[in-house]
Amino acid sequence: MNDLIKDFIEKNTIDSLEVLLKTSDSSEISKSAAVVAGQFGSGFDISTGESVQKLISSFKKNLTLLIQKTWVDNEDISLKEEILVKLEKYCASIESEKWAEVFSPFTAIISDVIYLMFGEMAKTDEFAEYALRIDPEFGIFWWYVNSLPAKNDWSNEKNKTVMLIAMFFLANY
Repeated sequence: MNDLIKDFIEKNTIDSLEVLLKTSDSSEISKSAAVVAGQFGSGFDISTGESVQKLISSFKKNLTLLIQKTWVDNEDISLKEEILVKLEKYCASIESEKWAEVFSPFTAIISDVIYLMFGEMAKTDEFAEYALRIDPEFGIFWWYVNSLPAKNDWSNEKNKTVMLIAMFFLANY
């Protein structure tokens, strides 16, 4: 995936993601986040609480709609309902600003939604290349999500930034 992603994004974005994932310096986090989020469009701004609240609201509305409108087999209907409940709980829990506590539930929701959209294909090694080729913008998002660790010991602010980048993409997808 790392070689193929170079065909779709610039090296400075790849480098910025590496910095974002490794640094604890708040200035570096902000600079790197802006570059990475730039891949998903302009206008990423987490400097004000109002911007964050609007982003969370758009994320929740768009993801809810995406989940509801995704056609699934009968055996996955209960998964759709379960994801909607998880999304509701997640959005309620981030109101308390305890971002570090909800990182794992967030990545689980994203993985579940991708599974709903693409089925078993989403769990294969070939999915990253498939996603890049059918929808490069979505493929870049998938590269971003797959770059995130399963667990982390990051600061609350860094967790917030990393999740808001993913929300930014999904709010505008």
